[in-house]
Amino acid sequence: MNEKVKFKNSKWRLSMMAPVVFIGGSIGSQIVFFPNIPYLPPIYGSLTGSVLLVAGNAIYVFYKRMKNNRAKSENND
Repeated sequence: MNEKVKFKNSKWRLSMMAPVVFIGGSIGSQIVFFPNIPYLPPIYGSLTGSVLLVAGNAIYVFYKRMKNNRAKSENND
């Protein structure tokens, strides 16, 4: 139960979902394009989407952390 609460409130939850998106997209594309194994363009798309998701989440988390640190330092002065 406590693990779910940590995941639900985590700042990194989108980054934790990225591997699931990649794996699901890869398996789904191989099922749809079954005669052409391995058909790589959808896999590259899933990989690109996952990388963009992680990068966007990292930028958001670091920006928010920097903003909070600035607000704390201004309040302490």
